[in-house]
Amino acid sequence: MLNIRQKIECPLCDGKAFLKIEKKSGSFRKEEFQIFSHFYKCEKCDEEFTTTETDDLNTIQVYNQYRERHNIPSAEQIKLIRKRYNISATKMSLILGMGQNQYGLYESGEIPNESNSQLISLITNPKIFKEHLLKRKSILQPKEFDKILHKIEISISKENENNYSITNRYFNSFLPPSEFTGFQLTSFQKFAHMIIFFLPEAFLVTRLNKFLFYADFLNYKYTCFSISGYNYAAIPLGPVPQDYKTVYDLVEDNNIITTESHNYGYDVTEKFTPLKEFDSSLFSDIELNSLRIVKTKLAKLKTQEIIDMSHEEIGWIENVERKNLISYQKYAFQLKDF
Repeated sequence: MLNIRQKIECPLCDGKAFLKIEKKSGSFRKEEFQIFSHFYKCEKCDEEFTTTETDDLNTIQVYNQYRERHNIPSAEQIKLIRKRYNISATKMSLILGMGQNQYGLYESGEIPNESNSQLISLITNPKIFKEHLLKRKSILQPKEFDKILHKIEISISKENENNYSITNRYFNSFLPPSEFTGFQLTSFQKFAHMIIFFLPEAFLVTRLNKFLFYADFLNYKYTCFSISGYNYAAIPLGPVPQDYKTVYDLVEDNNIITTESHNYGYDVTEKFTPLKEFDSSLFSDIELNSLRIVKTKLAKLKTQEIIDMSHEEIGWIENVERKNLISYQKYAFQLKDF
């Protein structure tokens, strides 16, 4: 968990150093990427320096963009692909013809080379993985081969079902993470439980949309990863989850929330009510902290104040005309009030 503090002791003198963020260029494997470079500047000696935490944040930005540019699965996604087939990392390396520990290294964050990346992306499709397994049958024990093949057949059956699933259309964990998902795997359960977390203070749709946006983008600002992995679009009323009406219907169809009539001034509108308890185990400590910060800050504000606040965000201003998706990488570090 990254811990980027706004102010620290200067290691070069007895002054105070403050966090600075500037657009700079970062490089990886001879390629250049634009990042929001984090560093500290001492108000007393005027020296600039970084810490392990700021270096990590800067490096993650470069790695994320490199993965996106070359369509390389994230470490979490690489792990998810293996778990889908219930195979150990060592066994997966063997089946794919990699070094004994190579797949495990990729799960730990090492970025695959181009050929291995393409192979890992291909076996996301269980039908392709089945073809690959059949070619490597001779290196496995018969019982082991049958067990893996059975798991693949189950995955093929489930994938055929998911092809007709609206939920899978919006929350497909095997789609490559991007700047618009906050380089995070999309998670229906996380998104749904974020809603549950915010409902006591944001049970009306317009208000809830902003709570969700700020939580995901704030977490990206802290870690270079969103919470839910969901897309947000800029519309006249501010940033909102893409196709939010359909997505909220999905959450309701899964018996996680329900809709009730609500008297709002002189009008009768609809409000959401949770049907399940919030599951904190779905979230990391820093994700929970992001949720709490947003809840504490926005709960004090009226809905129109939150709308006005969101209209000051550069991510909304630069994308609302065409109702574009809002890039986490380009705009999360520029959040104005967090």
